[in-house]
Amino acid sequence: MSRRYEDFDEFCDPDNPKIIKYEDVVDALKRIRKYIPQTPIIASHYQKECGINLFYKLETVMRTGSFKERGALNALELLPRDRQKIGVVVASLGNQAMGICYYGKKLGIPVTVVMPTSVPVIKLQMCSDMGAKVIVQGHNLVDSQKYARALAKEKGLTHINARDYPDVMAGYGTVAIEIMEQVPALDAVLLPVGTGGLAAGVATVIKHVNPNCLVYGVQSERLPTFYKSLEAGEPLTLPYEPSIAEGIAMPYVGVNAFKNAQNLLDKLILVSEDWIARSILHLIEKERIVVEGAGACPLAAVLCSQVPELKSKNVAIILSGGNIDAILLGRCLDRGLAAEGRLIKFKVLVKDLGTEYARFTKLLADNGYNLVRQFQDRIWVENEIYRVEMKAVCETRGLDHALELKRIIEKTYPNECAFETEPFDSDNTCSCYIPTKC
Repeated sequence: MSRRYEDFDEFCDPDNPKIIKYEDVVDALKRIRKYIPQTPIIASHYQKECGINLFYKLETVMRTGSFKERGALNALELLPRDRQKIGVVVASLGNQAMGICYYGKKLGIPVTVVMPTSVPVIKLQMCSDMGAKVIVQGHNLVDSQKYARALAKEKGLTHINARDYPDVMAGYGTVAIEIMEQVPALDAVLLPVGTGGLAAGVATVIKHVNPNCLVYGVQSERLPTFYKSLEAGEPLTLPYEPSIAEGIAMPYVGVNAFKNAQNLLDKLILVSEDWIARSILHLIEKERIVVEGAGACPLAAVLCSQVPELKSKNVAIILSGGNIDAILLGRCLDRGLAAEGRLIKFKVLVKDLGTEYARFTKLLADNGYNLVRQFQDRIWVENEIYRVEMKAVCETRGLDHALELKRIIEKTYPNECAFETEPFDSDNTCSCYIPTKC
């Protein structure tokens, strides 16, 4: 059976996609304003370096940490009163569920949330703390959605497809109205794209008010579902791949979202996982903002110079959410540091003597390197009995300092060391730093 019929929903029908209008978004803004105040927009500290007048739209300050509140509240407000009393069911990876749970509690609407097993425990707990009934079902979001639809039919609940429901997308579009009020001379908007709901809502508003304003979507190259769908001219489904940008790592595209955004997006950009990690790191170190992987994607496109045409332009970046758990944040920061050459991993053979260990560590200390981690391998060292393989991770001040470390280690331990960090890959490093092979 095709996915089209497995995932059939009267509000998300592949044969009859719903088109949202600018007026729908304006009405949604009036509807949600009594609960959701305008979120701030701030100038980036990075404007001079990148040559773009960057502004960050801080959806991270929402009560539940993401823009998803806008769509959740609008959809709940528009439900008939009798349907509100019975309740709603939603399948979610976290952000949308938290928005629906929060406003469901405020409006007195019973909420059932279905989440896959991969969702962090903290998000399950937050939904439960807001009074929702939480069900863990399925290995991924697609499985959870199937279960949610079946539950809705069985219990008479209203199923809200949190990523493609027309009223939800209209709510998402309200962020664009605010941006255009806050940055009157706006030239472009960059936003993350998963199933496409945010892109559909924002593009609908931007192109209605100012057709010359560019709308760029950004997606991880790890799972480029919307990108491939645009190329094919129809919604596609791809095999799931995990991503740092977990909130937009979607194997499918919303049928309503695709129809609305297809001809309104000016460009869809793919960014690597390393650049997303570097973007998260940049936002914390330089901007003092904590953002999840999905929300950091648009800035990644700027950092890796994929939008040179936006030089000297007024550009708004939607930081869509800040719900990143502490463990994943730590991993992202380490990966960002490694991608920038500020964490260097290498191994070197040294004599198994205390004086040689002292010599090795002194060499690092004298040149300003911090030894973050080390492991001594005495067993799996081929043809070596009196030497040990030192595996080390060092902190540097940047790529130039890292390259200097490589020179020092190779000079001190010729033919007895190997660097594993990406900046030293021959495809990414200047040839003058790569030893010539005989």
